[in-house]
Amino acid sequence: MKTKRNLFITCVIIISLLIVSFTSKETLLNLVFDNLGCNDCDIVIDTNTGVVDGEDLNIQPGDIIGLSGAGENYKNITFNNIVGTEDNPVIIKNCDGRAIIESSYSFGVKFRNSKYFKLAGDGDDNYQHGIKISTTNGFFLTFEYFTTNFETYAIEIAGYESSGIGEDNGFAGIGIKTSPYQDCDLFTDPTRTAWVMEDIIVRDCYIHDVGGEGLYIGHGFYNGRKESSCDEVTYSHSIQHVRIYNNLIEDVGYDGIQIKNVDLDCELYNNVIKNYGTLDAGAHNEGLFIGGGTTGKFYNNYVINGTGHGIQFQGMGNVDIFNNVITGSGDDGFNGTNGDQIYRLPNGYFNIINNTFINSGNYGFVFFNNEGGTKRLINNIIAGSGEEIFRKGATIDTISNIMTQNLDYLKFSDVSNNLYSLEENSPAINYGTDVSEYGIIDDFLKNPRSGTYDVGAYEYTETLSYDDFSSIRDFKAYPNPVKDVLYLSNLKKGTKISVYTILGELIMEQDNIIGSEITIATTKWKKGIYLLIVDEKKYKFIRE
Repeated sequence: MKTKRNLFITCVIIISLLIVSFTSKETLLNLVFDNLGCNDCDIVIDTNTGVVDGEDLNIQPGDIIGLSGAGENYKNITFNNIVGTEDNPVIIKNCDGRAIIESSYSFGVKFRNSKYFKLAGDGDDNYQHGIKISTTNGFFLTFEYFTTNFETYAIEIAGYESSGIGEDNGFAGIGIKTSPYQDCDLFTDPTRTAWVMEDIIVRDCYIHDVGGEGLYIGHGFYNGRKESSCDEVTYSHSIQHVRIYNNLIEDVGYDGIQIKNVDLDCELYNNVIKNYGTLDAGAHNEGLFIGGGTTGKFYNNYVINGTGHGIQFQGMGNVDIFNNVITGSGDDGFNGTNGDQIYRLPNGYFNIINNTFINSGNYGFVFFNNEGGTKRLINNIIAGSGEEIFRKGATIDTISNIMTQNLDYLKFSDVSNNLYSLEENSPAINYGTDVSEYGIIDDFLKNPRSGTYDVGAYEYTETLSYDDFSSIRDFKAYPNPVKDVLYLSNLKKGTKISVYTILGELIMEQDNIIGSEITIATTKWKKGIYLLIVDEKKYKFIRE
């Protein structure tokens, strides 16, 4: 383990610059990859080190802990007592290349009793995810045992075998919880305030081929239960102020994202979940599982192809679910259900608005539990289910939804390629109800919703086809199709540029362009159709 206290000031300057770039919290491409050298860190973890204790090493707020990308891979790492401050967190990131953790033990990377820190994989601009974690057993990355107030981003979680199927694929990708059995006496508090986990951010991570859930947030059992190692009934701690966004989760054995016990201020958005529940284990194979004791906003997520429900909902109320695209679920597109651990706020609302549920294997939409407050189903498209489109045991206000088994009737852009934006003659155009009173003012692709609303996740908008770059008059963009680099010129000072995949994933954004020209490297992008937005004007192009 190498220390560099004499470089502390240099490191603080680097991190100060990074913090400026983090403020928008929108996309990995906003980050300033600093090509961090291990010599510029306060401490560098030796690859043979298994335990890093902040108290033993006298780690201070603002310190940078380097994970080396040079030399051998790490086996597994436990971080204990890593404590910064709210204004000056400890930074743990890759240096001198990409840091790889390959574990054959019971976990990959573990944090215990830590607070105010960031685990970041943005230390080398050659790698979109500069820290890669694999394990044959247990959690790949887990934040446990009274760990709180942290942010993690630009991390790759990678199973050893394809699709999470096999004996050596570990369990869940990222775990976030302190289990009640880790302190039986403390967690007998039914108010769940004896200890609270808070201020959690997970963003811009790539999680794939794991044997369990992609993201496993919260212990569950919100109404309490007796753990086998405890003498009394215990209650899972509250989790508050959570942001989960811009993550890609695919080919996972269990749920794509399972989130429970987040009972105050949760937002989960702009995530893509693909090929979930590959092990087809009943009750563990949902795309997005909004579990017991959870409230908040869940929006602009794309959930495609899995063996279970697209969205399994057991939340407590005061919930907004909007602008999501759910397609190819093996069971129901949306399933709101009953259960012993489901708690509903007596007057809590349930808003399910402007979603697109397509090609559900069983029912399109199900909501059985009538507890709680008003349930609204507004401006949704529910189409193409294996069984009935709509079933309910709850009282639901249904307004301006389109429910049909006929996908051709809806005039989607390209159903065969899972593109569910609207063509100009779609019956969903102008059929919706104004839902701005619920805070919904744009669509899945950030197009504004105004005037007469459309139905479903997409608001109809005229967009130039990919061969229409030649019609651009305000600036120049070329080539199209593009292979390695997209060139933009004749730009005005202050121009804002962003690029989305056709599925709505934001992959690049830059505000306030200073010069008149910019180059966008596309080498690492997958082949396909992309959407270039320049000062709110939209253009399609192809990466070949």
